[in-house]
Amino acid sequence: MEPQSSKAQLRSRVRTARANRARVSPVNPAHAAGADPTGTEADPSHKVGADPSRTEEDPSYTAGADPSRTEAVPGVGASVADTTWEVIRAADARVVLGYAALPGEPDLDPALDRFLAAGGTVYLPVVTKVGEPLAFGEVTGSMASLEPQGKWGIREPADGVELLTAAQLLSPEVGLDLLFIPALGFGADGARLGNGGGFYDRTFGPHGVAPLDHGGGVLGVCFTEELGLSGLTAEEWDLRIPSAITEDGVHTFTGEQRP
Repeated sequence: MEPQSSKAQLRSRVRTARANRARVSPVNPAHAAGADPTGTEADPSHKVGADPSRTEEDPSYTAGADPSRTEAVPGVGASVADTTWEVIRAADARVVLGYAALPGEPDLDPALDRFLAAGGTVYLPVVTKVGEPLAFGEVTGSMASLEPQGKWGIREPADGVELLTAAQLLSPEVGLDLLFIPALGFGADGARLGNGGGFYDRTFGPHGVAPLDHGGGVLGVCFTEELGLSGLTAEEWDLRIPSAITEDGVHTFTGEQRP
């Protein structure tokens, strides 16, 4: 089967499953304006820049370390946001790249709002033009306050926010600690199945404008059943991810492709 045909079939299968999931669990059911995004008060023990050893997380974990060393396995009934929050706390992150979930996608809003409330800085991708790399803007309020923008209805930072290029986002001046990269799923070797627009490949892929170095601070995001997608073949320009977070915790890819 041709790689593009295989990817199209995989996308269709995953999107169908996510559409069914979205009908059961809509994005942001508790994100009313002004409401506590987590359903509880933000953890007062975690402030950006605070000593991470004050939590029960592994204090030796830092961005760039092996993410499989974290204890981010929330357990039965946990969400992808739960894992995200544990990873953020364990890394003692100050600045992260997230994304605003569409219906059916893993929803990071509760974790990102909690991080913002603790004084963290969140950047989100912004689609400026089809066929162009992504730009990035800082969230100045809360995730719950963002409005859908553009042809795809993706929630983006407010109009007027300064947009950064990928190179600027990855610069020492910004000090990005963690990058959460959404996907429809991953192959066993970390090959990423995107939505087909090529935005992340064009931005962070091997031939993109700012190729990622695949450090431990780069984490894909999907649901557990979307790991190890059989038949996913990566092209030379496709973005590969070293690790991914799901509702079950952090998964580090082996580099072995399933038949």
